[in-house]
Amino acid sequence: MDLSSKINEINELSKTSPVLAVGIPIEMFEESTIIESTIPSKSLGILNTAKGLKAPSWFYGIVKGNGSHQIIINNIDSIDKESQEKFYELLKYKAISDVKLPTDCKIIVLATDLNKVSETILRLCLLIK
Repeated sequence: MDLSSKINEINELSKTSPVLAVGIPIEMFEESTIIESTIPSKSLGILNTAKGLKAPSWFYGIVKGNGSHQIIINNIDSIDKESQEKFYELLKYKAISDVKLPTDCKIIVLATDLNKVSETILRLCLLIK
């Protein structure tokens, strides 16, 4: 299967379920909200501050219509398997801090080495190699 066909398949499948794509460069995806795997856990939730609730900028952009509804979690395999679990709520429920993403959001997870991806992440995603 050529790269263009894989990208099309990823885009179709991600409409219904998160997709884990192995060996696909991030540059192949147009107009996306990029979340690097090294993002701090606090940036994956809505925080209660003295000034009220504070959502991460990537989430705020999506909800307010400024950000792409295609979310890419980049280089998931570059962090240890335990740290990958911070994406559980986002992948399983398409939500952060129990606040749902818009229904048309697509989530794509990129990795280069499948052996370095957590079993939990593998169970939550459709796999494209």
